[in-house]
Amino acid sequence: MIKSCLLVAALSLLPGCPLLEIQGSVDEVCATYHDIQVQPVPASLPMLSQDFTIDHLGSIDKLASFDSTLQFTRAQLHATAGIADFSFVHGASLTIASGDPSSTLPTINVFDCADCGAAEATLDIATTAQIDAKAYVSTGSLIVGVDLTGAAPTVAWTMDLDVCMSGKVAYSYSP
Repeated sequence: MIKSCLLVAALSLLPGCPLLEIQGSVDEVCATYHDIQVQPVPASLPMLSQDFTIDHLGSIDKLASFDSTLQFTRAQLHATAGIADFSFVHGASLTIASGDPSSTLPTINVFDCADCGAAEATLDIATTAQIDAKAYVSTGSLIVGVDLTGAAPTVAWTMDLDVCMSGKVAYSYSP
């Protein structure tokens, strides 16, 4: 027991050698915005656009504070009231921007799909590029822009949105 304590003490005094090092993968974590109210759109308009801010990033914000890499992976729209499915969607595009007014990060087009409407209550949109999500998450909030093309519903409806990411996290402790 004493030898073990001496070994740990000796190792902790060595410069550049961490006492604890942990690495792991983040399979997927999502920022969710609930109860997005979508107003009726006149039948003559072929596009529906809406922006909103996700201020509560929860555990994603904590992941970004570590030595980590996070990449956007997908977005999901979930119809919760007023419509049954996304069959009206011909194309979808989602942009991400920092919600921090002093941020210099550009607005980026992260998710796109063409002919992606489905007779389902969930619309799944894959990412179009490898984009560093950590820089955006680290600002504390995300502004998400959603553009849907197609004959949008002429009734009010409600949806939830998930913006998902994955990556790697590392943590080390050196006394």
